[in-house]
Amino acid sequence: MQKHQTRTSVLNMQMDPDMKFKVSEAYKMARTNLAFSLVKKGCKKIAFTSPFVGEGKSMTSVNIAITLAQQVNTKVLLIDCDLRKPKVNRFFHLQTSPGLTSYLGGMKDMESIIRHTDDPNLDLITSGVIVPNPSELLAGNEMKKLIEEMESKYDYIIFDTPPVNVVVDALSLAGFADGYVIVVKEGSTLKPELRHAVITLEHAKVKILGIILNGSRLEEKEEYKYRYERYE
Repeated sequence: MQKHQTRTSVLNMQMDPDMKFKVSEAYKMARTNLAFSLVKKGCKKIAFTSPFVGEGKSMTSVNIAITLAQQVNTKVLLIDCDLRKPKVNRFFHLQTSPGLTSYLGGMKDMESIIRHTDDPNLDLITSGVIVPNPSELLAGNEMKKLIEEMESKYDYIIFDTPPVNVVVDALSLAGFADGYVIVVKEGSTLKPELRHAVITLEHAKVKILGIILNGSRLEEKEEYKYRYERYE
């Protein structure tokens, strides 16, 4: 397991304190909803997908992983399973390799692809090099072995998967994930696109845990602001 430390700056970026508080609380609410939507013993495995690209899927999965890891005694592993256009590494200022495909292709062992972050409860596995057969690798025996091994070490495993309306890769994890979360973006995702994504996941007989609306504009009402200042 690599000891290289990285900086998780997604929820720590510079922004207006009031807005930062609202963003943080929104992710904490999503964390609570996920906990109630997926009640089970042992490691909880959650896949994040979206109808199309550009809807904030990777940013959301990263922030949810960070928020989960902020809980006491909660170990989280974030895996970038978007093997075509990976983005998770960018949030942590890392190269994609060595990563998931390095292990699945037999070039690295499990421990050598796990990266530590500055959050003591959060580890991640980047995507690795781009490969021509991502869906086959994600559904293969080596992926199964990796997940079974990681289940004994982590309380949550978060999969960042490709858009479900674009490629079939996200469905390759249907046999591993306990549930899927669909990320959509206000003013971008169309209702027919979301409907198609839901139908596709339902046909794969996976559990849809919920939908996260990304990029929503908050109304700056004095009453709303007053309520949050009281809690701060």
